[in-house]
Amino acid sequence: MRQISSFILVIIVAFGSCTNPPNQTSELHLPYDETAAVADAVQHIFEGLAVHDSAMLAEVVLPDANFQRWSTDSTGTWRTVNMDGASFTSRLGQPGPAYLERTWEPNIRVDGDVAIFSAPYDFWVEQTCSHCGYDAITLLRVGDETSDFRGWRIASLTYTVDASGEESCRKRFAGMPKSPFLGY
Repeated sequence: MRQISSFILVIIVAFGSCTNPPNQTSELHLPYDETAAVADAVQHIFEGLAVHDSAMLAEVVLPDANFQRWSTDSTGTWRTVNMDGASFTSRLGQPGPAYLERTWEPNIRVDGDVAIFSAPYDFWVEQTCSHCGYDAITLLRVGDETSDFRGWRIASLTYTVDASGEESCRKRFAGMPKSPFLGY
């Protein structure tokens, strides 16, 4: 019995020393960094917004995606605006003022072909901080291995809106980056 217990202990120690610590991935098992691919898909949507390009937005937004904007009215009551992916890409792909959306300190989770990206954000129209809030984005990896459409696509985006001004946004999010226009 003692030999069996010693053998089991040796096996446990051997296998335990072969595993990666939590939150580290072995480059031998993943051909590319999944979290970076998810972050790239989210950044792609921000780049499409910046140039008002509906085709660019459609590359990363599923037509049936669900977009929800949550904000409070003057009485403090939560209000929402809902839009599907096709309407989002069509509406925000139209010519208009310069947009810039930035996120920081993202939390990205990947489970097979589903990923969640969440982060605080700020949104600038022309050179003014229009609003800030929190993005919660669900992405799906779609397309088969031979498809040109293989990759991460936005399935849903829920975001909060605080439109009380840049100073309020900076107080709310201590990690908010410097102004992209004024350098502070």
